[in-house]
Amino acid sequence: MNSAPNQPNNTFNSQPATGTQSNPFTADLKGEFTSNFGTNTNAVSQIFKDGSFGGSNKNKFIIYGAVGVVVLALAWFLMSSGDETDVASTDAVEEDAGDEADTTADTAATAEAPAEATAKPAEVPAQAPAAQPAASGSISLTSPESGASLAYDETQGSAMFSWNGGPGTIVFSRHNNMQPEVMRVKVSGSTYAFHHPWPGQWFWKVESEGGASEVRSFTVAAPIRRNVAMTAPAAGASIAGTGGVVSWTGDKGVAYYRVELNQGDDWSNPKFKFSSSGSQVQLNGVTAGQYNMRLGAFSEVSGRWEYTQPIGVTIQ
Repeated sequence: MNSAPNQPNNTFNSQPATGTQSNPFTADLKGEFTSNFGTNTNAVSQIFKDGSFGGSNKNKFIIYGAVGVVVLALAWFLMSSGDETDVASTDAVEEDAGDEADTTADTAATAEAPAEATAKPAEVPAQAPAAQPAASGSISLTSPESGASLAYDETQGSAMFSWNGGPGTIVFSRHNNMQPEVMRVKVSGSTYAFHHPWPGQWFWKVESEGGASEVRSFTVAAPIRRNVAMTAPAAGASIAGTGGVVSWTGDKGVAYYRVELNQGDDWSNPKFKFSSSGSQVQLNGVTAGQYNMRLGAFSEVSGRWEYTQPIGVTIQ
């Protein structure tokens, strides 16, 4: 916005000054000439009637001439004084108009600045954040299909993952946003063998220089328990501490079995343990008393011990 000029220009209309402009010399002139030439219009004629200058026509002409000169001088004086006053008044009006224009321009500039600042954001509309493109690239997953499932089984081989697009980095996570990552492995080919992923839901993708594949999911079910059961002794029965036989029915996928006896509920360190790869075991050296007995089977499927519920027995 252009600022207002400091000097008045021709765009301003000529307006009369407000208020009455008084002549600073009027009062003095009035006091000086009122006594002889005031409101008494018969002053000059009275002079002639008195006969002070009446003896000669010459004297009359002199008197008339003097009076005329005084009148002309007075008229010229009043006119020149009025011009100066008018000029001064005009300059004051123009100066006031210039100041007023400056003030008006400054006020307009001040009033317009906030509006202009307010209008600026409207001139540049807010831009919505750019939508993130979906993950894509030269990698495309082939196997397993999204939502596939398998049971945890250490007797089986590793879980296999494959894709098209050549070498890349395979990423595994427990969450569909892939954070946090559980494992990240750089692969030189287009397949990867995950050695026995533990039970639960998983998510995976493959990344390469060309981009990233979609995210797929798979689920690993808990391992199937081995179906074993103790057949003798029965719950509450008595058995010899030396020579007594404990038997059971076994299942495939069991490396070996173990009979444990304990006089309490803490099985972290049983008092007596007897192991066998068959379906029975003979006790030896168990002191007489009341015991809890259970059968354990080390599962090749789960890779851990699986136990039957304890029963109470009496050792003789």
